[in-house]
Amino acid sequence: MLSTLRIVTALTVALLTAALAAEAEAATTAELISRGESQLAEQDVDAAIATLHQAVAADPSSTVAHTRLGGAYLLGQRYTEAIDQFQQAIAIDDENAAAFIGIGMAYLHGGQSGPAKAAFAEAKRLNPAKAQELDALMRRIEQTGAPANPHH
Repeated sequence: MLSTLRIVTALTVALLTAALAAEAEAATTAELISRGESQLAEQDVDAAIATLHQAVAADPSSTVAHTRLGGAYLLGQRYTEAIDQFQQAIAIDDENAAAFIGIGMAYLHGGQSGPAKAAFAEAKRLNPAKAQELDALMRRIEQTGAPANPHH
């Protein structure tokens, strides 16, 4: 009986330790994302990329971390890396409208208007509140092949 109680207690402690570690990791990821966003706001793209890489490493399943890292790469004009991060975000959450907008912008800057339009159409489907803005962007692409405001 005492042995069973010790085993149950040990298992409970192990479960609680794992749960607390997961909570700490989530907090760390959120803190890293916040720091990266601040660095982007300060125009320190390279520092933001490094910080957001840490966020992705801390929680590879964080669609927010991948999306923010993709955005940092986009601002740094590193379109291939941006596309990769947005694709990872979409693989985790295929209803992430922000990732579709980001990947569309990366494709657009990379001269791939077809995939850009497809990504914007999906973003519009997922987030109808952005429909007017995305429609205007898609019309501009069709008319000139260039973004209306690529940094918006």
